Amino acid sequence: MSWISLACFAISVGIVLSVLRHGADPLSPARVFGLVWSLSIGLVEFKFSAFQHNWNPESWVLLLTGISAFLVGTFIAYVLNVETKLVPVRTMRKLLRQEEVDERRLFWIIFLSVAVYSVSYLVIFFVKGWLPIFAVGRMSRVDWYVFGFGVLINSTAFIVFFTVLYHVMVPDKKKRKIVLTTITLVTVGSYFLLLQRFQIIMAAVICFTLIYYATSLVRLKTALPLVSSVVAFFFWISSLRLGNLIASYTYMWSKMRFPRGYAFFTEPYMYVVMNLENFARSVNWSNYHTYGYFTFDFIVSITGLEKWMGSYFGIDRTPYLISPYNTYTAFWWFYSDFGVVGLALIPLLLGLSIGVLYYRMRSGPTIKNVTAYGAMVFVMFISYFNFPMAYLWFEGNMLALYWFLRMTMIPRTRSQIRTEFRGLSV
Repeated sequence: MSWISLACFAISVGIVLSVLRHGADPLSPARVFGLVWSLSIGLVEFKFSAFQHNWNPESWVLLLTGISAFLVGTFIAYVLNVETKLVPVRTMRKLLRQEEVDERRLFWIIFLSVAVYSVSYLVIFFVKGWLPIFAVGRMSRVDWYVFGFGVLINSTAFIVFFTVLYHVMVPDKKKRKIVLTTITLVTVGSYFLLLQRFQIIMAAVICFTLIYYATSLVRLKTALPLVSSVVAFFFWISSLRLGNLIASYTYMWSKMRFPRGYAFFTEPYMYVVMNLENFARSVNWSNYHTYGYFTFDFIVSITGLEKWMGSYFGIDRTPYLISPYNTYTAFWWFYSDFGVVGLALIPLLLGLSIGVLYYRMRSGPTIKNVTAYGAMVFVMFISYFNFPMAYLWFEGNMLALYWFLRMTMIPRTRSQIRTEFRGLSV
């Protein structure tokens, strides 16, 4: 084990131990982001696969530039809010449970959203004539798309979230909860057949954030199984995408250097480290910039310019790959679009924005603020793999979360929140 791996794992342990301090919040931005990246870099330095290579100083400097810029952004947010009085998490839970929701409207929003999802699903199926799970190895899941309906089919994230919100915020109504749980499970089950993973993970992370801040259900003994389940689902979907290849074949295909008896670890290991390896290689070979094509992908997608621009300018979405693993971390998009300036500035602004949102949530907790921050926890969690904020499906889900919460949550003023907080503190 290299000294880099030892240092990164020591940082990871330090972050975990820091949560044990009284009043520490395990979901604070620096902790979430720091843990994700310290673990990722620690793993990449094992160099277990022949696809991996020794990085040159330029690769290290550029990767650390992006990571440091984000953390500096969160630190600036901390400095700006150093005198802000934060509501303790236990008190937050009481405040959030005092919020009121329009139960009837929330129920019908979920029900109609499932109906729209179902219609979109059937339209795409009848147009394409196949499902990704039954076409692995012959057709790509990316091809299972019809413009317009392809965006609506990714509504599973907010459907799952609002179903969980209904259970958390609405007392009684057992029959309606059974109905919503049933149709949501059917929706998620049908979505599994598409071999998609981001939307389900997004829903899981936002729901976990809501449950942590709004209830007392999250404890160490409940959090660990939930996180393990999410990770297991992620890699199960990945194995389906590879055509259900057995672990030993994946082991050989990935050119692993550890004993075959540990072949089971090949898939999770490679799906973490190859993102960083692709980034380290690509920043050395890249000789042109795409000026927002990747970072603002949702704009070029919704305008229909994505394919035209890609073809006209000869843009390769997966350049300089080392292996069939074709993702690069979030930082690659910033560097590809705007070079070192983008790699430093965009993570800085992103870290600052997420930090400001966090302190806004902690000083004036509302369901809306918690939901928005939950989406940012997902962005940080998946940053080693991709940049979800660039995608149209993510923006679509965020828009739906915003409007539907606005329609269903009965608003409170910040003065009301402060009054309630004082009452709970007495």
